[in-house]
This record gives sequence, structure tokens and C-alpha cells, in this order.
Amino acid sequence: MYVDPGDLNKRIQIIRKYYGRVYDNLGHPVPEETVVRECWAKVSRVSGTELIKAGQELADTRKRFLVRWTPEEITPAMVIRYKGDDLNIIEVNQYHDDKRYVEIWTDTKKAVV
Repeated sequence: MYVDPGDLNKRIQIIRKYYGRVYDNLGHPVPEETVVRECWAKVSRVSGTELIKAGQELADTRKRFLVRWTPEEITPAMVIRYKGDDLNIIEVNQYHDDKRYVEIWTDTKKAVV
């Protein structure tokens, strides 16, 4: 399948979050983060639903990000920061067999106000 490089027009960051070196004044570890990669991506909204969990209405959104392939491994332990939101990575797939693109599937649940 042909990918138009001009469709890679949204800026994203792929971030690794970890705990360990910094603690708050109560002794709890504070999450730190490292930007693994900052790149351009094609963003597709795959689905959006609303559900009720514990009496609160939530919006469940799945998005697909298509980025150029990189030797740096992208894993579900990382998050994608897009438009100020951190999206949980649920799956990472090589897009075709030619190692030119990677598709990253994300999921997020947000409270509806």
C-alpha cells in the first residue's frame, strides 16, 4: 500500500516514563520521562465510544499513528504525546514487510465533563 509522505503532518512525541530517582516530600517516587522520539505522523481516529464506569461517563478513543520506521524500539510500555494528551500504546506493528513505516495503536479513556 502506498503511503503519501505528505500525510505525515502531525507532530508527536514517543515518551518512556519511569520511576526511581526523584521522590516527593512524602517519599513517593515521582514519574520521570524521556522523549524517545519526536516525529511526524499520520493520525487516524479509529473509533470513539462513550461508556460509564463507576458512575462516571468516559470517552474511549482509539487512534492509529503511522510513523516512519526507526531502529529505536517502540513498546506498549511507552506513551504518545499528541496535542498535549498522553495516549497509551496498546499495539505496535510493522506496516508491511519493507521496514519503511510503523503503525502504533493507542487507547485513552477520559472523563467527559
